[in-house]
Amino acid sequence: MIYLVRMRPKFRAAAVALVLVGTLSASGCASEAPAADPTPTPSATPLFASDEEALAAAEEAYAAYLAVTDEIFADGGKHPERLLEVATQEVLDAQREGYTTAAENGWQGIGSTRLDSVSLEQYDPTNSQSMVSIYGCVDLANVDVVDSSGVSVVSPTRPDRAPFEITLNSSGDLSSPLIVSGERPWTGEDFCV
Repeated sequence: MIYLVRMRPKFRAAAVALVLVGTLSASGCASEAPAADPTPTPSATPLFASDEEALAAAEEAYAAYLAVTDEIFADGGKHPERLLEVATQEVLDAQREGYTTAAENGWQGIGSTRLDSVSLEQYDPTNSQSMVSIYGCVDLANVDVVDSSGVSVVSPTRPDRAPFEITLNSSGDLSSPLIVSGERPWTGEDFCV
């Protein structure tokens, strides 16, 4: 009997310890278990209702960009920060050397650059930046760059039209929803011919 009495407190302590370990491990597992999937929230409304609308906005935004670049060159490369109205800082940084060269050499742009033969490369309405990529022919036929004495500094082999791939992103401003975030000459088959 004494033996059983002595064992009982040890048994109770062991049982309590087992219950505590079981409870703690169960609560530990509960905190590490993945939470139930949250209720999905509705996605943001796409900036454009269709590919056609995205293309039209991209074409308009790139035309505005070309107009500002023409203005900067017409002013001899001065005040290039105006480009930030229609493009990202990265685009301005990429163009800055050309503007600096024009200003240092007294060069001035004459005429206006046009965009034609535009087609949509990509528009992803689920992208939070509302990125739109287009292919476009940049028409330079009516553009010249002249030195201070009015002599052209443009290479005679410059093509009148050149294919470009242009990327535009949401500006956050609904009055002008896209700004140019990148442009590069197209190296594939020339679609401007």
